[in-house]
Amino acid sequence: MSQTAPRRKSRASSGLPPITADKIIDSAVELTAERGLDGWSIRQVSTKLGVWPGVIAHHVGDRDAVVMGVTDRVISRIPVPDADVPWREWFRTLMLEGRAVLRRYPGVARRMVVVGPNVPSALSTIDIGIRVLLDAGFGEHATQVYRYLLNSAFMLVAVEDDRGDYPTARADMGRVMAAFAGDDTRPGLAAAAAEAIAREANPADVADHELAFFRFTVERSLDGAEAMLRPPAESADH
Repeated sequence: MSQTAPRRKSRASSGLPPITADKIIDSAVELTAERGLDGWSIRQVSTKLGVWPGVIAHHVGDRDAVVMGVTDRVISRIPVPDADVPWREWFRTLMLEGRAVLRRYPGVARRMVVVGPNVPSALSTIDIGIRVLLDAGFGEHATQVYRYLLNSAFMLVAVEDDRGDYPTARADMGRVMAAFAGDDTRPGLAAAAAEAIAREANPADVADHELAFFRFTVERSLDGAEAMLRPPAESADH
């Protein structure tokens, strides 16, 4: 006498809430915060939800579709300044707030820079940001300036994310530089050594150093963009 396998209960009959695309993205976002954007698989998302991988494909699609959903969700959490904020303050705020959000989800910043912020939640930010630059007088260069500013800032976030894969890199670099401390014949390396030694003296302050360097990068990028708004210097003949 043949026996049939017991039928699996539906989620509804088991008293479980239905699976939706939003729930799938929620789980993938949580895994991204824990493991990075490249650190999870569709099977791990399905295990977290207690469903078969095919359910993910049915509601969202393949892994890249889920990654797009995660990227969209993360970008939507970056506060966007109002369009009437002066251009320099607008971008400073967006980049600093963006870093705070993106650092919680390793890998998303790199995808934004490499692939582009090609998700729905980014479109209004792009529109407002370029309009702010047009109003500031950047004219035909507005779109390039927008890309330059955000790529400069968020590529640095990607580097900060990636540095987690090399836990001894900072200390190793510090040891290399320390050999040149006080070397008057190589003043550039001596200056780098002094800074490296100062950083290593307070390893608990690494996060503060990273934020300070990010702020420095943002301000110098803004300086470079602002220089485009100044009239060309008059020639010496006049």
